[in-house]
Amino acid sequence: MGLCGESGAFEFSNACIRGSWSALLPAAFVFTLCLFSLPFPGPKPKIFSTIKAPFETYLPLHEAEALDVIAAAGDKVTGDEDVSAAGVEVPDLVPLWRTLVFGFLGLSETLCWLGDASFRFINDPTDVWGGLRPILVAISWLYATIRPIIWPTATPPYDLFSIYVVHLIGGILQFGGILFDHNVVGVPLPPTVVVMGLVANLVVIVVLLAAVVTMPLAIPSKRVKKEDIVSLFLFGGSLMIKFHIGSIRFSGRLYNTVGMDNLQLGLSPRPTCESFSFGKLP
Repeated sequence: MGLCGESGAFEFSNACIRGSWSALLPAAFVFTLCLFSLPFPGPKPKIFSTIKAPFETYLPLHEAEALDVIAAAGDKVTGDEDVSAAGVEVPDLVPLWRTLVFGFLGLSETLCWLGDASFRFINDPTDVWGGLRPILVAISWLYATIRPIIWPTATPPYDLFSIYVVHLIGGILQFGGILFDHNVVGVPLPPTVVVMGLVANLVVIVVLLAAVVTMPLAIPSKRVKKEDIVSLFLFGGSLMIKFHIGSIRFSGRLYNTVGMDNLQLGLSPRPTCESFSFGKLP
C-alpha cells in the first residue's frame, strides 16, 4: 500500500497524490541544496563539475570592467594579474525592503503550513501522511525564509527562484485539481477558507517571483553612471532598442554584458542615442 492507498504515483485525479507531489518536490529540492552545500572531503566527483559548468560565469562583469579600465590606460594585463582589483569599486548594497519581503512572506508561508499540519493531526490523527505533507512544505519555506536573511544578495538568488517555481507548480496543481474535480467530476468545493488559502498561496508565490525577476543580474561599479545604461523594450510586437553603441557595455536594467550577433548593447562612451528596430548592422 502506498502513501495514498492504492492510487498510482501519477493519478493526479486523487487529491492525496496532488498534495504529495506538491510537498515532496520542494522538500526534495531543498534537501538536495543542503546536501550539495556540505563540504565533502576529498576531490568532488567529475559529474558535479559537469553539472555546475554551464551555470558558472566565464567572465564576471567587474573583471570585464577592470579589463576595460586597464585597456583605456594602455596597460598590458599579464596572465597572473588580478584584474578584479584594478580600480573597480563595486557598491555593496542589498535593499532592505527586498530582504524583508522574502523573509516576511516566507515566514508567513511557514507558519500557515505548520498550522495546516496541526489542524490535520488534531482533526484526523489516523491520517499521518496527510499531516506530514504540510510539514514538508513548511520545511522548504523555512529554508526560503532563513536564506535571504543570513545570506542576502543584490543579484537574483537562483536557489530561491527555483524553490518558488517548484512551489508555483505545486500550488497550481492543488488549486487546479480542486477546480477540475468541481467542474468536471462534480465534487463539491472545499470550505471557503481552504480555497482562499490556496489562492493566497499562489498570490504570495507570484509576488516573490516578481521580486526575484526584477533584481539586477549584476551590479555595475561606481564608475558607471546608471543614466547611461541602455534599455530594451517591446513595441508593436518587435524588439525596439534605445541604446548607445560601445565596445564592452552593459544591457539595460539587468546590467549584464550581452552580445547579439554583430551588435553589442550597453553603456556608450559617446553621447548619441537612437531608437530603432532591432537588426544586424551593415
